[in-house]
Amino acid sequence: MEEGEEINEMLSIKIDEIQKQVKSGKINILNYELVSIFTELQKTINVNYLDKNSKTYMKACNLLEKKFEELRKLLGSLDNEKKFIEYLKLDPDDGEINQLFDMCWRTTFNLDPLSLEFLEASRKKLGKLEKKSYNIEHLKMSRKSGEYFILSVPEQGFSDHLLEFYDSTIEKLPCFFDEIFDGEHDQIKIYEKFVYILHLLQLGKIKFQKETNTLYI
Repeated sequence: MEEGEEINEMLSIKIDEIQKQVKSGKINILNYELVSIFTELQKTINVNYLDKNSKTYMKACNLLEKKFEELRKLLGSLDNEKKFIEYLKLDPDDGEINQLFDMCWRTTFNLDPLSLEFLEASRKKLGKLEKKSYNIEHLKMSRKSGEYFILSVPEQGFSDHLLEFYDSTIEKLPCFFDEIFDGEHDQIKIYEKFVYILHLLQLGKIKFQKETNTLYI
């Protein structure tokens, strides 16, 4: 590849990169100097690879056209700003200013299920709904003859059972709370052990650390 052709390839890649940065907003084309690109292109013109020269030249012209377009917009905005300032100096009334800006706002779309009208109507309907009050009645504990009661106290004293549980449990401590119930499948027995633990905690015989879920002495 000849030197001029190589430079042409490099310029083509450079122009593509500039276009990407302009589109992404990383650079402002108005602040980018393009004269050097056209100067380099002029030096690389060769009949042997004129097709490549033409394609690169078209890319550079597109970039230049983009710069002129941005410059036109900038000059137009500056001119409009001057016109607006001159208009305000005429001291227009509020109605005229409102009419001037009337077409500047975009109309928002409106979905009925999400509209303010729908939400307001829903609020009014919900506000009319009567709240039912519920009376809480405490259950009365009673035992009938021959009826088994889950919380009945065994014939042996509660304190004796509590001490037996404490003696059988103290060897496991420290341990996780759940490990106390390992191997126990009878729900009644699990409940009894849970009650014993509560009493031992209250008596200070054992302690519980919430952060680690651990029982210890």
